[in-house]
Amino acid sequence: MRHFDAWILRDPYSIFHYYSTGRRWQESVRDMIQQRQICAPQVDLSSSRLDPLAQRCISAQPESNFLQRLPPEIRLMIYEYVFGDEAVHLVQLRGKIRHVRCHHPSASIASHRACCPETPARWRSSTSSSSSRSTAGSGRGSGFSDNSMLYPHTHSALPSKLSNSSLSLLRTCRAIYLEAANIPYTDLVYDVDDLHTFIAFSFAISPDRLRSIKRLTVQWTPIWQPMTGEDSRASIYAHTHNDSLWKLFWTRVQAMTGLEELRISLDLGRFMGNTVGGAAPITTSSNGSKKISLATSEAWVTPLLGVRGLKVFDMCVTAKCDASAQNVLAAEIGRDALMLCEYLRMVMCAPREKAVSCSMESENADAGNRHLRPLMITAA
Repeated sequence: MRHFDAWILRDPYSIFHYYSTGRRWQESVRDMIQQRQICAPQVDLSSSRLDPLAQRCISAQPESNFLQRLPPEIRLMIYEYVFGDEAVHLVQLRGKIRHVRCHHPSASIASHRACCPETPARWRSSTSSSSSRSTAGSGRGSGFSDNSMLYPHTHSALPSKLSNSSLSLLRTCRAIYLEAANIPYTDLVYDVDDLHTFIAFSFAISPDRLRSIKRLTVQWTPIWQPMTGEDSRASIYAHTHNDSLWKLFWTRVQAMTGLEELRISLDLGRFMGNTVGGAAPITTSSNGSKKISLATSEAWVTPLLGVRGLKVFDMCVTAKCDASAQNVLAAEIGRDALMLCEYLRMVMCAPREKAVSCSMESENADAGNRHLRPLMITAA
């Protein structure tokens, strides 16, 4: 039995080849994946990690020229130069949270990680849309027949792009660690496109480090609209797109009390249709996902409203469609996208101790055009 358990944990989906008619095995393994018992970073929701060096007495190291002869201001400049201020793409590889440093710090949030093509999640990659179309669209079947569906980031070149060399400075001595440990969190831009990847990361670091993060970019591609009961347990996306993850993700963002800049890239996917002029509205994308509503009153917007105290908020809504459907799609979601962006900016940039009204009725209708990123509907 011990070897059988080891086989299941090592390759849980291979059992389908031996028990092809035993749906009980399929459902059991599927439930373990959706509950994050296997094939995912372990997250301890009951407690948060504490810095093991925070309460220790650190030697003054009088023999160190770096610590004794250089003033703290110069040392901090060195640390900032070593760690940099570029964006880091958080990825999940084989159940571990890793990151890829981006060398394009000025890349637009509309690029959807095109600057580092190895880092997008599998449901955001154009190569995976055709393979997953049959299961994602219908919501039938287990959808877990391929090991590529185990993890969110599956690009074959991703392991060679992982980076962690700059953090080796923190492992040189305890004194340098205490001086510089916060800098990678305060200076870097954290870019995330999978909800559970960031949730696991936020619980893996200490609360002080989480509160030190100042800049966050969320690249979100909805498969279905959250908080409406549209998700299906039989879908291949059930363990990456569900209401519990959506609410927990924004709870963790609320815990980032030092967050100053939040940027959201909302990619609605690729929409194809035969509409011309005033034909019927487009509601479904090419991979079967439904076009979500961007109204400020939608239930999926509510978890975002707990975020406060930002200095900068930006949101970009993008979609691809054929030329005949471009104008129709832009007309359907354009105004709601602008209103939603301004509404979230008004709430999230308010002081943390201030209560913000959730009604837009008293706002000037022209306020939605101030400092807003234009809606991007491109012909595919």
